Amino acid sequence: MPAMPSLRNKILRTYGFSKLVMLGFAVVVFVDLHYLNRQIEAGQAVTDFREATLEMRRDEKNLFLYRDYTSLDQLLLQIDTSRQALDESRETFAAIGGEPALRRIETLLQRYRAELERYPSRSAAEQSAASRVIRDLGHDLTEVSGELSRGERQLLAEATQRAGQMLMLAFAGVVVLGIAGGLFLVRRVARPLRELEAGLHAIDEGRARSLPGSFGDQEIQSFVAAFNDMLKHMRQQQDQVKRNEKAAALGVLVSGVAHELNNPLSNISTSAQLLLEEGETGDPDTKRQWLTQIDSETERARRIVRRLLDSVRQPKLHRQRLPLADLVQSSLVLVNRQLPAGVQVCVGTTADLEIEVDRERLHQVFINLIKNAADAGARHITLSAELQAWNHDAAEEGLLVGDPAAVRESPYAVRISVEDDGPGIPLELREHIFDPFFTTRTSGEGTGLGLYLVEEIVSEHLGCIVLDSAAGSGTRFSIWLPYPKDHAS
Repeated sequence: MPAMPSLRNKILRTYGFSKLVMLGFAVVVFVDLHYLNRQIEAGQAVTDFREATLEMRRDEKNLFLYRDYTSLDQLLLQIDTSRQALDESRETFAAIGGEPALRRIETLLQRYRAELERYPSRSAAEQSAASRVIRDLGHDLTEVSGELSRGERQLLAEATQRAGQMLMLAFAGVVVLGIAGGLFLVRRVARPLRELEAGLHAIDEGRARSLPGSFGDQEIQSFVAAFNDMLKHMRQQQDQVKRNEKAAALGVLVSGVAHELNNPLSNISTSAQLLLEEGETGDPDTKRQWLTQIDSETERARRIVRRLLDSVRQPKLHRQRLPLADLVQSSLVLVNRQLPAGVQVCVGTTADLEIEVDRERLHQVFINLIKNAADAGARHITLSAELQAWNHDAAEEGLLVGDPAAVRESPYAVRISVEDDGPGIPLELREHIFDPFFTTRTSGEGTGLGLYLVEEIVSEHLGCIVLDSAAGSGTRFSIWLPYPKDHAS
């Protein structure tokens, strides 16, 4: 099995590559400097030869003008020095002036020395002729050394220019390779990090439950494995918390049921005992009143049990595609018969579309919300529905109930609003109104299961509820249901 790539190895390889590039640049600089140094050394040899020829001309002048024969010894010494410099830098002179120039210099030096050595032994007339020959040979040596000096300066200028060009090319290469290395590092290191960030955002937004295991780098793979294990343990802990909450809710449920059923049962028991005490001799009207109370309290207990069963049975949804406008209108027909006088319910903007829902259970949602608004004291209730995208900002401003993941992932959403002009819900009660058996009405006037059932039904349809309310400013329940893309098309 091949070893898994590592971010550390990628960074080290890129770092090593950059060091090799820098080393290559240093080698180029060293070679250029060495080349320039050789050219400077060659130039120094030519300069020394040039100065030696000029010094010979000065000694030559002293010899012929002042008859200073000590200058002859200096001349011969300068010739030997020049010949030695020529021998030591023969390749340099040949490279600058070529072999013909080199041979000419050697010939001139030999003739120059020979004429000077014979000069003292000549007669006055011969010395005059010899001096002209010596001056011509010295002049020729000076000209040749000048040509060598100019050639050396030209070569040095060319070498300097070439070294500068090589340095510029090397620098450009370092820059290009540096950019390429940076892009490689970004591509091979930053891209997996961006993919990891995208995976974390997907988990945060509810579009994924764990990070994908497709990352190829060892460090990121280890992080993904540890992170997914952490998520798994967190979900296990959350499940445990949910089980504990369910157990606590069950205790509240049992307590609520006992409390709610105890009142009607106590009234039934009291009325039955009174009937038994009266026997057959009691007043018929009083007995009828007690029997009526028994029947009323029995119906009340039956209603509590029925609502409780509706909340725990969770029957299977019978989904069907229904026109949203017809669903809203039919709900109003059903609820209008149960509203007190003076309460007005109107339909606002309703989108012309179809949704796939359970008709009976959505009726129950609308009826419960409208009846709750009327029971709270509202006189004007508006029911509206529209198709729009999920509004995260609006959800944050109100109380979000349920999981909005399905609505958020859907390209569109159906927003059904029930808005009233009632007294509103105080802030301290908003967190509890969806709890089972929670009610603000007096004892015997409600079961406290209406909004609890609304939340359950909306959750069964993969929707959520946003509550906007404040004391004295009315209430708006916004039901968000996912609207599939194929329905929108």
